[in-house]
Amino acid sequence: MRIGTEAIEAALKLARQYFLELPDKQPQRTHFIARLQSYHGNTLGSLSLGGHMARRAPYQPILSTNVSHVSPCYPYRNKADGESDSEYVARLAQELEDEFQRVGPRNVCAFVAETVSGTVR
Repeated sequence: MRIGTEAIEAALKLARQYFLELPDKQPQRTHFIARLQSYHGNTLGSLSLGGHMARRAPYQPILSTNVSHVSPCYPYRNKADGESDSEYVARLAQELEDEFQRVGPRNVCAFVAETVSGTVR
C-alpha cells in the first residue's frame, strides 16, 4: 500500500510528537533521513523528504533543511560488480548508520523509506 501525502505529513508530525511526549522529552530530534530518488508527495514536507531532485528543484529554496538523504535500495543500478546481495545490503546499512552518526543519533526523528517505489494502493 502506498501512503498518501497526507499520511506522510501526519507521520512526520507523529514522529516529532512522540519525542516531545516522552517522560524524558527529546526536543532536539528534528532531523529526518530519507532515500534519494524517493517520492512521497507534493506537499512541502513530503517534497523535503523526497529524494527526486527534479521534483524538488522548483521548491528547493522553501524546503525544510532538516532532511538528509542516503542511497536508494536499487540493486539493478547501484549494486557493484561482483557484490553479493548481502554485501550490498550491508553497504546500504553502513551508509545509513554513517548518516545517523554524522547527524547525531539523538538528533534523528525518523528514517523514512519508500519500500516499493511506484506502487499503487
